[in-house]
Amino acid sequence: MRRGTGKAGRTDRGRVLFVDDEPDVVEPLIATARALGYAAKLLEDGAAFDATVAEFRPTHVVVDLVMPQIDGIDVLLALARMTLRPRIIVMTGYHWGVMESAKILAEQNDLDGIEWLRKPVDLDEFEAKLA
Repeated sequence: MRRGTGKAGRTDRGRVLFVDDEPDVVEPLIATARALGYAAKLLEDGAAFDATVAEFRPTHVVVDLVMPQIDGIDVLLALARMTLRPRIIVMTGYHWGVMESAKILAEQNDLDGIEWLRKPVDLDEFEAKLA
């Protein structure tokens, strides 16, 4: 499906939780998810992650690796403790080595099937990974 062809207001495809401290950067991703029929919610601070997951019950989690206080690594570790895991998309604008370290951590914690994106995120690539 091409970006923008989803029906606005339809939220039956799932629920996407975005965890990122830069709302301006994530807003186009949120708009894309909503256009594709997903409900979307932004969490700007990973500290409330566990409570938000319990309430929102995301089918997908899109997380930035580098954030102040609770970062993407902490979020990945929280996801590893969950019995039912949402699909995970990890993104970063930092050096690719940061992503490689996160991949090692994910493998060590049995987090399989993670999608990886570099910032700035290409919306077509994001849409493909979300589907």
